[in-house]
Amino acid sequence: MKHRKNPPPHAGFTLVELLVVIAIIGVLVGLLLPAVQSAREAARRTQCMNNMKQMGLAALNFESAYKHLPTGPMDGDPEAINLDGSPNHAGRNHGGRAPTYGGTVCCRAATRRGWNHFFKILPFMEQQVVYELSRDDPPYWPYVTNNAGEDDVAKVAIGGYHCPSRRSPKLYNNNLRARVDYAGCAGFMHGPTIAGTNDIPEAPLGEGPEISERGSPNMGDTPGRKGVIVNPALGAKRLLSEITDGLSNTIMFGEKSLPKDRHGVDGGDNERWNNAGWDVDDLRFHFPPIPDAQAPPYKPGTTGSTAWRRYFGSAHAEGLNATRADGSVNFYSYMVDPEVWMYLCICDDDSTIDEEAL
Repeated sequence: MKHRKNPPPHAGFTLVELLVVIAIIGVLVGLLLPAVQSAREAARRTQCMNNMKQMGLAALNFESAYKHLPTGPMDGDPEAINLDGSPNHAGRNHGGRAPTYGGTVCCRAATRRGWNHFFKILPFMEQQVVYELSRDDPPYWPYVTNNAGEDDVAKVAIGGYHCPSRRSPKLYNNNLRARVDYAGCAGFMHGPTIAGTNDIPEAPLGEGPEISERGSPNMGDTPGRKGVIVNPALGAKRLLSEITDGLSNTIMFGEKSLPKDRHGVDGGDNERWNNAGWDVDDLRFHFPPIPDAQAPPYKPGTTGSTAWRRYFGSAHAEGLNATRADGSVNFYSYMVDPEVWMYLCICDDDSTIDEEAL
C-alpha cells in the first residue's frame, strides 16, 4: 500500500511582507504624483500660451484689415443719447483728473463700438457667429436692457479666453455672463496698485495722487506712458508705428491676477466679458505681476471690501504668459525686474530691454 505525501504548504505573503509591499507602492505613488501633476500643469500652460498666440495673431490680422490695432473698451459713448434722441451729456463725460475719483461715465459702453478688444477680434478668431450676436443699436444712456445684444454675447463663454490652469469656461450671475482670464495692456497707471489704497510704488514705478483708471492720464494714451490697448472715447487708436519701443519689446495682452476664491466676484472679474467699460476686468497696467496664490482676496486693510487690482498675474506657480505686439508669446517669471516689466508694458518710453533680466 502506497502512502501519499502531504503537499508542501501553500506559499503566500506574511502580514509583514504585505505591509512592506504597500509601503513601497505608497512611496512610488508619492514620487510619481508630483511628476504627473507637473506634466499636467505644463500641458495647461502650453494651452494657455496657445490661447494667447491666437489672440496675438487675431490682433495683427485686425490691424491688417483696419490699419490700427483693436482699441480697448470705453464707457458710455461720445454720442450718447436719451431714449427720445436728445444728447445725454452724462454718458459723454470722459476723462478727468485727481482729486475727483470716479467722476467720469461708468461702467459699460452704450453700444458695441465701445466694447473691449477681445470682442473686436472675434471675427479673426473663428468666432464670427458670436460676433454677429451683437448689433449697431443707438448709443442709449443710461442702461437699456440688452442694448446692442450685449447680454446675448455675454452668455457665450469663449474657450480661448480662459486659462485652463485657472478654470474651465463657465457662466456667472445666474448663468448669464461669462468672464475672461486675460487683459489688454494699457501702459502706465497713475495711482495705486489696487484702487482706493495707498499702495503707490516709489518712482519710477509709480506716481500719485490716485487718478481713476477712467481719468485721462490712465486711458492708455499719455505720451511716454502709452499702452498698446487704448481707450477710444476721445478718438485714440493705436498704430503700429506708435509702438516706438519695438513690437517685440512691448506687451499687448497678459494674464490677469485673480485670487482663487474670488472668481466671478472680484473687482476685476465681476462684469460681462465683452462690455465692462474701461475696467480691470479686461485691462491691466504696468505694476509687477502677482500670482493668484499671493494676491490679497480683498482690498488691503479690510476683511471683505472688493479689490480692483491693476496688475497682471496668473494661476501658474512660477510666472505668467504675455503676448507681445509682434504676436509672439513669452513666459515671464514673477521675479522679473519691476522696471523691466514696466518698460515692457509701455510702448513709447524709448527704454532698452535687458533680455537677461527677463
